[in-house]
Amino acid sequence: MNIIAEIETVIERLPTSQVEELARWLETHRARRAASLAAEVWLKRARGAALPDVTTADVMALTRGEE
Repeated sequence: MNIIAEIETVIERLPTSQVEELARWLETHRARRAASLAAEVWLKRARGAALPDVTTADVMALTRGEE
């Protein structure tokens, strides 16, 4: 049995109130993970932007997403 199947089996046995609590937790977890991934993407783009020929205005535009 794989982990997803095990989780599904356990969820089936939960009372409704706990299923609702789990759903709220999953939504919060998913949003937090998406925000974390967005920050990682931004950091990858920003990393190395402060090169000698790059002005402060260029870096500020990058931080504002104005590339």
